[in-house]
Amino acid sequence: MPAVQPSKAQTHYLPRDNDYVYSHNRFGRGCHYIGRFLSRPVSLVADSATKLFAHERPGKSNTTSESEKKKQNVPLWARKVARATAVTLFLVPSLALGMMGFSLRMIGNLFRNEISLIQTTVPPAVYNPERGLHLMTYNIGLMPSFIRNLNDLRSSQQRSQEIAEALTRNPDVTPDVVCFQEAFDQQATKQLCKDLSGHYHHIVHSVAPRETGLSSGLAIASKYPVKEATFRPFSDLAAEDQLANKGLLRIVLDLGNDKTAVVYNTHLQAKDGKTYETIRYEELLQVRKWIEEDSNNDRLNNVHHHGTFLMGDLNSARSDEQGVMSKKSEYDNAMQALGDSFSNSYYDTHDKGNDTRLLDRSESFFVNSDQETIKPEDRLEPNGTWYLGAGNRMHRPWGSRGWKEHPKVAMQCIYDYQMVYGDSEEKWAAHAEIRQMGLDIDNDLESGLSDHLPVSVIYRETEGFSAAIASLKPEDFNAPEVRELVNKLKHAYGHQSSNQISENILDPEFAGVNPLHKIAKLRDQYKRESLIVNELNQLEKIVRQSMNPVFGTSGSNTG
Repeated sequence: MPAVQPSKAQTHYLPRDNDYVYSHNRFGRGCHYIGRFLSRPVSLVADSATKLFAHERPGKSNTTSESEKKKQNVPLWARKVARATAVTLFLVPSLALGMMGFSLRMIGNLFRNEISLIQTTVPPAVYNPERGLHLMTYNIGLMPSFIRNLNDLRSSQQRSQEIAEALTRNPDVTPDVVCFQEAFDQQATKQLCKDLSGHYHHIVHSVAPRETGLSSGLAIASKYPVKEATFRPFSDLAAEDQLANKGLLRIVLDLGNDKTAVVYNTHLQAKDGKTYETIRYEELLQVRKWIEEDSNNDRLNNVHHHGTFLMGDLNSARSDEQGVMSKKSEYDNAMQALGDSFSNSYYDTHDKGNDTRLLDRSESFFVNSDQETIKPEDRLEPNGTWYLGAGNRMHRPWGSRGWKEHPKVAMQCIYDYQMVYGDSEEKWAAHAEIRQMGLDIDNDLESGLSDHLPVSVIYRETEGFSAAIASLKPEDFNAPEVRELVNKLKHAYGHQSSNQISENILDPEFAGVNPLHKIAKLRDQYKRESLIVNELNQLEKIVRQSMNPVFGTSGSNTG
C-alpha cells in the first residue's frame, strides 16, 4: 500500500535557532522594531486608560514600597483625574503614530516563520518508564499591559522571569514538557524562552503570528527533541479573540529508543455567554476531527506513537468564576464534543463529583514540593485553576487572605485540562495536581504568577510500575480478594516467578493493562464492602506513591 501523505497542516522542518529570533529577515526585523517604537505611545495611553478601571495595585498586598507610599500620599481621585487628563491630551497624537507603527509591524510580520523553534545546549532527555512522563499545562497570562491590567496581573516581563524560576527551581519536579497558553507579549515571551533555555532542549514559540502583533499564544518547552510541529487555526473566533490566532498546536516528541509521543496544545475561545459556549463546542469538534485525522494518517503510514496527549485551556468548567453551578455544566458539553476517545487525567486522582483530591488513594507531591518552608496545613491543593481578577463582582486575588477565606468561590472552576487520547487498552495511569507556584518568590504578592494555576500530571505506563509491584507483600493485606489481586499483579508486572503465586494463572486481561486500572475495577466490583475498598485504596496509594518525582522510583530522564 502506498504511503498516505500527511495533512497539509504538518510542518516537517523547522529552523532551529540558538535563542529567541523575531525574524530571520533583516528588512522584516527593521520594520518591526521601528513599528514597535512608533506604536509605543499608544500602548502607554492604553495602559493608562485601562488603569482607570482596573485594581489600583494589581497583584500586590498591603505591604508597599517607599515609592508607592509616596504615590499614595496623593489622593486616588487626584491620580485618576491626572491619568484621565493625560489620556485625553495624548490620545490623538499617539493614535497617529500608532497607525504608522502598526502598519510597519504588519509589514514586518509578513517575514516571520509560522512556527519558531529554539534548540539549546541542554542535552535531550531519554524516556524512562520508571520515571514516566511529567507534563504540565499552564496559562501564563503574558499579555500586553492594557489587557493584563484588567486581569489583576503585574508586569508580564517580570512574571515571565518568576514563572521560569518557579518551574525550574527544583529539578526533581521540573516538568518534562510544559504547554503554555497566552504567551502573547513578545518581550515577555522572549524573556521566558531565555530563562528556560538552560533547562529545556527545545522550545517552540511565536506560533502563527498575526498582523496585529499577537499570535496563537501557544508555546511548548520540552526536554525531549521536537521532531515535527503543526498548527491549525480555528475557523470561528469571535470578539477580541479575533485579534489573536487561536488553534491547535501539535508536536511529535522523540523519546529515544525509537519511541515517539504526540502532544497537542490548545486554547479555546474566551468570554462567557451562550454564543461563546457554542463557539467553544465547535472548536472542540474541530480538535477532535484534527486529532482523529492525524491518528488515521499515522496508522495508515504504519507510524506508532507511544502516547497521545491533549493539554490546554478549554475555558470550560463545572462552575463559573462566582461558583455558580448549572444543571449540565459546560464541561460536560465539552467532553461530549471530544467523545469517548479522550479521558481526563485529572480524575485518576480526583473525585468526579466535586473535583476534590482522593486523599485515601493518593497523596500530594507536586503542590509546594519546592517550598519546604510552607506549613503542611497550607499545602492543600487549590480548588480551581483560576482566581478572581479585578473585573469580577467578588474581588478575591488568588493567594490572598480573601481568597483563602472564600475557597468556594473557585470551587470546580477548572479551565485547564490534560487528556489522554486513544488509550483503549488502558495502558496509562496518571497522577494529576493543580500546582501552587511562586508563593515564596515575593511574600508581598497577593496573586500568583498568572490568573490561572498550572495543572501538572505524571503519566506512567504499565512497564513503569514493575519495581513498585515487585516490592508488594500479599501478607500485608487481610482481604483474600486483595491478596489474590496482589499475587496476580506481582506475576503480571513484578517479574516474579510462577512458583511464588497460587495456582491462579495470569489472567489474560492483565496483559498490557495498567495495574491501577485493575485495582479500580476490583474496587468497583466490591464497592459495598468497606474492608475490601479500604485495602484497595491502601494498595493504590502504595503503588501510586512510586510515581512521586522526589520520593518515588529512582531513574533519570536525562540523556
